[in-house]
Amino acid sequence: MAPATLQWTGKAAQHTQRSLRVVVIDECLPYPPDVGRFVRTWNLLRRLAGCHKISLLCYGDPESEASWPVRGAGISLHMVRPFPAPRGARLYGGLLANVFSRYPYSVWKHYTRRYENRLREVLRDGPFDLVHCECTVYARFLRVVDKLPTLVMAHNIESQILYRRAQQSRTIVERIFFGLQARKMESFEREVLRRADWVTLVTELDAEQVRAWGVQKTSVVENGADVDQFVPLEGKCDSDEVLFLAALDWYPNLDALDYLLKDILPLVRQASPSARLRIVGRRPPAGLKEWIARCPGVELVGEVADVRPFLTRAAVVVVPLRIGGGSRIKILEALAMAKAVVSTSIGAEGLAVKDGVHLLLADAPSDFAARTVGLLKSSEERLRLGENGRKLVVERYSWDQMARALESAWLRASGESVLRGPQRSRQ
Repeated sequence: MAPATLQWTGKAAQHTQRSLRVVVIDECLPYPPDVGRFVRTWNLLRRLAGCHKISLLCYGDPESEASWPVRGAGISLHMVRPFPAPRGARLYGGLLANVFSRYPYSVWKHYTRRYENRLREVLRDGPFDLVHCECTVYARFLRVVDKLPTLVMAHNIESQILYRRAQQSRTIVERIFFGLQARKMESFEREVLRRADWVTLVTELDAEQVRAWGVQKTSVVENGADVDQFVPLEGKCDSDEVLFLAALDWYPNLDALDYLLKDILPLVRQASPSARLRIVGRRPPAGLKEWIARCPGVELVGEVADVRPFLTRAAVVVVPLRIGGGSRIKILEALAMAKAVVSTSIGAEGLAVKDGVHLLLADAPSDFAARTVGLLKSSEERLRLGENGRKLVVERYSWDQMARALESAWLRASGESVLRGPQRSRQ
């Protein structure tokens, strides 16, 4: 997806005018912003870098082309060489070894001593006002942070995703494995979020969950859309085209596509034989390509530089998620372009959307198919939903608004007392 060119002109909160020095720790560079989490991180950090000094620590190659735009946004980079992604016997060996670890696999696999040591080095080069952990699974590294306030950005309740995956698993082995991982993750989340000085959540539903765990200092920084980039564009809308837009290297999206192709699309094509499905997303697995090649009326486009032409052409955007957490940026971007959307309840979870006003909700395959077909046949209904959706996103979900919300959380977190005595330990 092509990056936006908008530069944020916001300033630090007016009541303090404080310019903060913030260390952000994350998995990798948020560029290119070709998946929801990277879209969020990139749009927030590049805006806040205009009035705060941000140092980003992550895995990756400091000489990669992806590092140039990040540095160009005024963000200082500190990179750690990653291990090769585990595959084959090494992957299964790691999964087996993780059975005996108290950490869930997604936390365990990201931990390295060299990342932890690099964080210590970066902190010694301070002074800093705040350490911002951009991904919950990286909160394990906060144990080396001593007298600085910490903030954890929880993009999802990770244990919720694992519990849902266990429920959707088809074999007893998968149900046991993901159930165990979910319990480990919940224990980890409860621990690290309670220890953080501040926690930001993407939805109020997630905030309610962590407050029930005893996490008191929280705020919500919702997902957003670039309302100047994602606008209704001139171009022909194909009244027979349905668009599935998602990163194809994330299991919940593959599960959603499986649900769409097996249970929903046959019903759509039965009622509307001319209907066609177009699938756009990065890194489609080889097996998916072979399967889709045998599906009539389905085209796999794969990764594209700019999703907007595909959104413009589609009559209906479908989000048939059954596993997930947080909220979906792809829904906000589709609504910003005044597109009609059909989603499951989980797909639209956490967004201030109303069924029949901004989009259509359906969970059963027959209902999902019927609502999709209804939109394919009614340009008036598509127009009505699109106008309402665009208005909602502009009024509530612009990235400028979200950057100000995160800035407020930074200021509040950095103002917290950092001398709490023995209970301050993060070991």
